Amino acid sequence: MKIDRQAVYDKYNGHCAYCGGQLTQSRMQIDHYWPQHLAHIFPKLDNNRFENLMPSCQPCNIHKGGMEPEVWRGELQRQVSMLMKNAQFKRCLRFGQIIITEKPVVFYFERY
Repeated sequence: MKIDRQAVYDKYNGHCAYCGGQLTQSRMQIDHYWPQHLAHIFPKLDNNRFENLMPSCQPCNIHKGGMEPEVWRGELQRQVSMLMKNAQFKRCLRFGQIIITEKPVVFYFERY
Protein backbone atom coordinates (compact mmCIF):
# COMPACT_ATOMS: atom_id res chain seq x y z
CA MET A 1 0.00 0.00 0.00
CA LYS A 2 1.41 3.38 -1.02
CA ILE A 3 1.36 5.96 1.76
CA ASP A 4 -0.22 9.30 0.82
CA ARG A 5 2.36 11.71 2.30
CA GLN A 6 0.20 14.75 1.55
CA ALA A 7 -2.75 13.30 3.47
CA VAL A 8 -0.51 12.50 6.46
CA TYR A 9 0.96 16.03 6.31
CA ASP A 10 -2.53 17.56 6.20
CA LYS A 11 -3.78 15.41 9.07
CA TYR A 12 -2.68 18.02 11.66
CA ASN A 13 -2.41 21.00 9.33
CA GLY A 14 1.33 20.66 8.77
CA HIS A 15 2.28 20.21 12.43
CA CYS A 16 4.07 17.43 14.26
CA ALA A 17 1.40 15.26 15.85
CA TYR A 18 3.44 15.07 19.05
CA CYS A 19 5.14 18.42 19.84
CA GLY A 20 3.05 20.61 17.51
CA GLY A 21 6.06 22.09 15.74
CA GLN A 22 5.50 23.42 12.23
CA LEU A 23 6.65 20.97 9.54
CA THR A 24 7.59 21.35 5.94
CA GLN A 25 6.37 18.48 3.82
CA SER A 26 9.90 17.67 2.69
CA ARG A 27 11.22 17.44 6.30
CA MET A 28 8.20 15.60 7.71
CA GLN A 29 8.74 12.05 8.85
CA ILE A 30 5.90 9.57 9.08
CA ASP A 31 5.63 7.83 12.42
CA HIS A 32 3.61 4.72 13.17
CA TYR A 33 1.56 5.60 16.26
CA TRP A 34 1.32 1.90 17.06
CA PRO A 35 4.92 0.79 16.40
CA GLN A 36 5.53 -1.53 13.48
CA HIS A 37 7.52 -4.02 15.53
CA LEU A 38 4.40 -4.64 17.66
CA ALA A 39 2.25 -5.55 14.65
CA HIS A 40 2.35 -9.21 15.70
CA ILE A 41 -0.02 -8.35 18.58
CA PHE A 42 -2.76 -7.41 16.09
CA PRO A 43 -1.70 -9.27 12.93
CA LYS A 44 -4.95 -8.62 11.06
CA LEU A 45 -4.62 -4.84 11.32
CA ASP A 46 -2.77 -3.01 8.58
CA ASN A 47 -0.07 -1.07 10.42
CA ASN A 48 0.13 1.37 7.49
CA ARG A 49 -3.53 2.35 7.73
CA PHE A 50 -4.05 6.11 7.73
CA GLU A 51 -5.25 6.22 11.37
CA ASN A 52 -1.90 4.78 12.51
CA LEU A 53 0.27 7.21 10.53
CA MET A 54 1.32 10.44 12.22
CA PRO A 55 3.20 13.43 10.82
CA SER A 56 6.30 13.86 12.94
CA CYS A 57 9.36 16.05 13.21
CA GLN A 58 12.68 14.23 13.21
CA PRO A 59 13.47 14.79 16.93
CA CYS A 60 10.09 13.39 18.05
CA ASN A 61 10.25 10.46 15.64
CA ILE A 62 13.78 9.53 16.67
CA HIS A 63 13.11 9.86 20.39
CA LYS A 64 9.83 7.91 20.24
CA GLY A 65 11.45 5.20 18.16
CA GLY A 66 9.60 1.93 18.67
CA MET A 67 7.98 2.93 21.95
CA GLU A 68 4.25 2.70 22.47
CA PRO A 69 2.80 6.21 22.89
CA GLU A 70 2.09 5.84 26.62
CA VAL A 71 5.55 4.45 27.28
CA TRP A 72 7.03 7.42 25.43
CA ARG A 73 4.80 9.85 27.37
CA GLY A 74 6.22 8.41 30.61
CA GLU A 75 9.73 8.79 29.23
CA LEU A 76 9.05 12.43 28.39
CA GLN A 77 7.62 13.02 31.89
CA ARG A 78 10.95 11.85 33.37
CA GLN A 79 13.08 14.25 31.31
CA VAL A 80 13.27 17.03 33.92
CA SER A 81 14.35 14.65 36.68
CA MET A 82 17.02 13.30 34.35
CA LEU A 83 18.21 16.82 33.54
CA MET A 84 18.46 17.59 37.27
CA LYS A 85 21.57 15.37 37.29
CA ASN A 86 23.30 17.74 34.86
CA ALA A 87 25.47 20.48 36.42
CA GLN A 88 24.79 23.00 33.63
CA PHE A 89 21.02 22.51 33.97
CA LYS A 90 21.19 22.97 37.74
CA ARG A 91 23.30 26.12 37.34
CA CYS A 92 20.82 27.58 34.83
CA LEU A 93 18.02 26.74 37.26
CA ARG A 94 19.79 28.54 40.14
CA PHE A 95 20.29 31.65 38.00
CA GLY A 96 16.63 31.68 36.95
CA GLN A 97 17.34 30.92 33.31
CA ILE A 98 15.10 27.87 33.49
CA ILE A 99 11.74 27.54 35.17
CA ILE A 100 10.39 24.06 35.87
CA THR A 101 6.65 23.61 35.49
CA GLU A 102 4.78 20.55 36.63
CA LYS A 103 2.66 19.95 33.56
CA PRO A 104 1.58 16.61 32.14
CA VAL A 105 2.79 15.73 28.67
CA VAL A 106 -0.07 16.31 26.26
CA PHE A 107 0.57 15.53 22.62
CA TYR A 108 -0.46 18.04 19.96
CA PHE A 109 -2.91 15.64 18.36
CA GLU A 110 -4.72 15.34 21.70
CA ARG A 111 -5.30 19.12 21.79
CA TYR A 112 -5.96 19.49 18.06
